Amino acid sequence: MPYAVTPSPVPDDEPEARARLRRLARGLARLVLVAAVALAAFGSIVLMLGLAGGGLLWLAPGAAYLGVAPEGVAGLVPFGTLPLPTRLAYAAKFILGQGPLILALAELHRLLSSFTDGATFAGVQADRLRRIALWLAASALAPGFGEALVSAAGHGVDRAWFHAGSAYALLFAAVLGVLTALLRVGAAVERDRDGIV
Repeated sequence: MPYAVTPSPVPDDEPEARARLRRLARGLARLVLVAAVALAAFGSIVLMLGLAGGGLLWLAPGAAYLGVAPEGVAGLVPFGTLPLPTRLAYAAKFILGQGPLILALAELHRLLSSFTDGATFAGVQADRLRRIALWLAASALAPGFGEALVSAAGHGVDRAWFHAGSAYALLFAAVLGVLTALLRVGAAVERDRDGIV
């Protein structure tokens, strides 16, 4: 089992800092789970509305709207009036952007749940951080790939190849890469400590 988590041994007199980490991780794991489920539910609703005719979806250059058409927005186009290949390309662009975020949140939930179980410096934790970083990078690069699909289908409205949020996601992915290395060092230190008799 390459991804089995071996909890760090917890003595009877568990340090207060580790107990506090476990409590904090438990609360954050629940919050992240709620966020992942909400993002998945919202994404599913948007996809169903878009593919079922797109009557409540609107596109404008640099923006998308859900619900009643906003007033005074230049270049506003009802999603349902776009040709089917363009709607499918936008659906793929949406999935390419949202899917990695949902997967990053799911991996973060697993990471925090393992912290709750006491696996602070288990080797698999560094792998989880690395996967979160990769999913964030994929989400950041997704608008470019999605826009290539929309351009191939034609009739694109929102021509954004790179969003401001993509830059933040790439920066955060880089920070997680550094934290991954730090966690690997912590795991090695803990293994050495446990090996001392």
